[in-house]
Amino acid sequence: MSRGGLGRAAHKWSAKLHKWIALIIGVQLFLWTASGLFMTLWPIETVRGEHLVAAEPPLRLDRPFVMPDFDREPVTGLQLKMIGGRPVLVVEHPTRRMMHDPYSGAEIPRPDRAAILRAARAAYRGDGRVEAVRRIESNPPSEYRGALPIWQVRFDDAQALRLYLDPATAEVAARRTRLWRVYDFMWMLHIMDYEAREDFNNPFVRIAASLGVTVALSGFLLVFYRTLRPFLHRRRSLRARTA
Repeated sequence: MSRGGLGRAAHKWSAKLHKWIALIIGVQLFLWTASGLFMTLWPIETVRGEHLVAAEPPLRLDRPFVMPDFDREPVTGLQLKMIGGRPVLVVEHPTRRMMHDPYSGAEIPRPDRAAILRAARAAYRGDGRVEAVRRIESNPPSEYRGALPIWQVRFDDAQALRLYLDPATAEVAARRTRLWRVYDFMWMLHIMDYEAREDFNNPFVRIAASLGVTVALSGFLLVFYRTLRPFLHRRRSLRARTA
């Protein structure tokens, strides 16, 4: 086959490849761009609803610390933190978490529904009211992917805030707003993980990215054969006529 024939064949092959792969991957390329644009519109702190929940003050102890007596029960973790505006020692055992007063060592009772409600109201910085409180033992909503059980407190504000509180300590474990839910949906579309929404190394995104690169490369070939190659050919012809 002549050189011109090879060029025409490569041009035809590039055009077909570009067209058909673009049809296959075009929707995902649009979703990548649209979801990426959406995720740049708001600061991540706003998406997380940090402006709606008060941060705990810095930890300070004004009296000597007392280590509780654990009665030889295995301890897997110790954390001294501020919870509800006061210092608390959070003790992790193999099957449970407990709170102790760091000054006396006494065990602090596990929060009940009323304590959870008080903690949620104390943490909330918006202007809405509590709409519902429920303890979730199983089948949590898709917006919460943490440990169970968990308390959910819903507010009726403009952001449709939902706070998820630890049943052992009444700490805010997660904040979910309407904007966060839309952002999470866009993130799912962006990384193509339609279940856990965490794995951006999954086969779907790898295949789509490979096809996207193929579309780009075939597009470059089309630019060469339809624009650059004719331009170079005209220049050579002009030089030949003027020589």
